[in-house]
Amino acid sequence: MIEVLPIRLLTDEDAPIFGSLNLNLAKLFRSGVPVGSGLVVTPPQFKLKTVLENYDFGTKEVFQQSLTLVKKEIRSIPVPDVLINGVNSIHRNFLLNGEKISSIKDLWLKLLSIWIEQIENKLWNSGFYPGITGGLDPQIVIFVKKMESSGNAYYDQLQGDVEVQVKTGKLHPNDLKKIVEIVRAADKKLFIPHEYEWILDGEVKLVGLKPYTLPVTIEPASMVVAPRGTPCEARSAVKVFLDLSTEFATLENVDGIYIASEKIFDPDNPSESFENLVSRVVESAISFPDSPIFLKLADKSEGMGKVRGTLRLLHQKSLFDPLAKVLDFARHKKDLTNVHIVVPFVRGVNELLKMKRDLAVRKLSRKNSLQLWMEVAVPENIINLEDYLVAGIDGVVLNLEELASYLNGVDSSQEDLVFYKSEVSGLLKFLEDGIKILHKSKVPFIVYGSLLLSPKVLEFLVEKGVYGVVVEKYEAHSAKDLLNQAEKRMILKRT
Repeated sequence: MIEVLPIRLLTDEDAPIFGSLNLNLAKLFRSGVPVGSGLVVTPPQFKLKTVLENYDFGTKEVFQQSLTLVKKEIRSIPVPDVLINGVNSIHRNFLLNGEKISSIKDLWLKLLSIWIEQIENKLWNSGFYPGITGGLDPQIVIFVKKMESSGNAYYDQLQGDVEVQVKTGKLHPNDLKKIVEIVRAADKKLFIPHEYEWILDGEVKLVGLKPYTLPVTIEPASMVVAPRGTPCEARSAVKVFLDLSTEFATLENVDGIYIASEKIFDPDNPSESFENLVSRVVESAISFPDSPIFLKLADKSEGMGKVRGTLRLLHQKSLFDPLAKVLDFARHKKDLTNVHIVVPFVRGVNELLKMKRDLAVRKLSRKNSLQLWMEVAVPENIINLEDYLVAGIDGVVLNLEELASYLNGVDSSQEDLVFYKSEVSGLLKFLEDGIKILHKSKVPFIVYGSLLLSPKVLEFLVEKGVYGVVVEKYEAHSAKDLLNQAEKRMILKRT
């Protein structure tokens, strides 16, 4: 269970749980120094400990695989009620570690990511040990409205003046003067100098602090030695596509980008979400100019059996037209020819042909410089796969979660039925014939979904010649290593 307490209420008795630095911030708040309103959140230690104890961190191969599965399970922890109640409905924007977040769900995922990273560093350095989840840092969540600027400030004892660093935005001279006054006042209240994090959100406020240390000049080393715990970058024949549907990230050693537009574009908020989608597609295409950018058209689902996917795009112009404009802007206005299309959730060949026709009307026809891929999400797609290939597609995206849901007869969005997703033996048998048809037609396939990195599924995919896998940002660093190990096992098995 996590602990959540408003900053202003922290007292000396709370220091062992919420940290002495956060306590100092509360003291400044009560003494009249401008401090941002917010919460201090502790990690769910018991839940994290329970998750870690279910996995083996012995050999390197098992370690990598277990670490990836641990991250998945931790990120699936639902948002605690105590955090929802602490935030209340009046607060919609938050600041965490210098990053602005606009929803409670994203805030919780970001908090989990911070604690996962701390646990991962401990695992790399010391391996698994009892109490590994102890000592994780409580995090400060600040409520913001319209943040204009942010940065750090501290009293430089060598220069005898306050040093102000601006990370984002700009400062008016009056605000700069205010920061200097706040830092001087805060140091007097705490008796020892600190480094302060500040924001300009209507007025200048402190949002964090850490101990100040005098800068020490160190001679450059003649040789840099990598830490013993740093993993080596592995290579694999299978491509790794980074899923940038929820946040933008620039990572090395990825072979392409996958963007599910339904996670960005919202028909109820078309203006802002359209701009966000355009920005995400263009940024991705420019940042990865030599890699394919797969934009999946929006699959707005209302549950199993409802109107969704391609059928909804064909009949809801308010959903389809903005997506076509995004493609038109990226490919024709910005000349970003590495952007390609994924047609979502097709229930029949006629739907695919109609979608190709609507795209062609907007000069988005399939050609050498524009690939058209199809998402395979229902068993009918596999059964009639040859008909889809005759209709003309450049590749296939296997959505493992959707396929498993329809084959097992459960709705994967229902948490109480989520354990059925691990039943993959029937799914793998069902896919075999379809994959043979794809190879015979020389049509590549990539795989999407949370099931793909489970050992049994991954080994099956590598053995069947998967072209690529779509992974989240937090999975990207270990995906190559897992694929490399699976490929080695396949080679040894065949020899």
